[in-house]
Amino acid sequence: MAVTWFCAVTGAAFAAPAELTNTQVAVFLLWFVVAAGVAAAVWWRTTHPVAVCLATAAVGIVSPLGAVAPLLALPWVVARTDLRRSLLCGGATTLALIATFWRDAAREGENVIFSATAEDGGATSYMTPLGYLILGVLALGLAVGVGLLRRVATRAGADADAARSVATAESRRAATYQARSETLQTELSRQEERDLIAREMHDTVAHQLSLMSLQASALEVSSEDAETGDAARSMRSSAHRALEEMRTLITSLREGAEDYAGRDWTLDDLADLLDSAGDRGVDLVATVFVTDGDAAPPTLTRTVYRVVQESLTNAAKHTPGARVAVSVRARPVDGIDVSVRNPAGPAAGPAAAPGSGSGLRGMRERCEALGGTFDAGRQDDDSFLVRAHLPWSPTPEA
Repeated sequence: MAVTWFCAVTGAAFAAPAELTNTQVAVFLLWFVVAAGVAAAVWWRTTHPVAVCLATAAVGIVSPLGAVAPLLALPWVVARTDLRRSLLCGGATTLALIATFWRDAAREGENVIFSATAEDGGATSYMTPLGYLILGVLALGLAVGVGLLRRVATRAGADADAARSVATAESRRAATYQARSETLQTELSRQEERDLIAREMHDTVAHQLSLMSLQASALEVSSEDAETGDAARSMRSSAHRALEEMRTLITSLREGAEDYAGRDWTLDDLADLLDSAGDRGVDLVATVFVTDGDAAPPTLTRTVYRVVQESLTNAAKHTPGARVAVSVRARPVDGIDVSVRNPAGPAAGPAAAPGSGSGLRGMRERCEALGGTFDAGRQDDDSFLVRAHLPWSPTPEA
């Protein structure tokens, strides 16, 4: 801005005659104001290079303020615009240079800027047309060269940014692949653990259940007592059902299934469960009211079935022969309420039936996983009560 202001004011001063009239003084002051505007316009040469270059070139053509401003804006035009705009602004700057040099060559004596006078008062020498041509070509070449260098630097910077973006994307992709690899490695480790568990289950529990089934079959055939035969038949049936579920569990473990792929117990299966308990000699009083049982989600019905099954098992184990009262009330929106009541048995002794020790905890975890509630314990009337409530939100119709 300072260079533009100085050169514009210098051009206006050399264009002024030795004696100024009032009109010429006004025009001269006007050029000073225009020179200030041209110098201020140079500030926006980086953001609006085309507009600044064309506007200041037009001022340089019609006024004696010179072509410094368009020469300063032209490099930014070359660096940031296309070829068509660069040629347009280059042509306008060339015209401004031609007008500036023509005015200077047309003056006389000391008013010629590109002139030199010897110190001893000798003759004054003036720049030749060839000198003006060389100076103009050098000025234009410098402006265009600076613009081209800036364009190359900008493109190199853009390429560097693109390379950094690609490198960042590749790093993220590599991190993603690494995370996937770790996930796969973890899954492989889990699969190995599943295979080990499946083998252990097959070698221990499934084997013992098979022996139990064979012994129950032998007892059923050889026993002459009808009651003993019925008990053996019930034992064999229970062993067969347990073996079927065991095979399903082992298959799920070996195949790495995320969800249990076994049978989906429904609320209708509660009747078979209660009948089976009665066949085993459980003194059972059952009250079951179910509405739209077929619409209940499998996870919900499986939990209800397991709660009733485990409660009956605990009652038969701790208070054999005692009466067990089972109540199940299920209805969409209202939810499912389950209660199993039996006399509280004595503390477990050496003769007590073995168990996993996690039946109540397992029932509680199943219920709480579905957003329900679970409670179990000795009551004031010396009975043991298992009580659960499970929410049941009906599935909206398609």
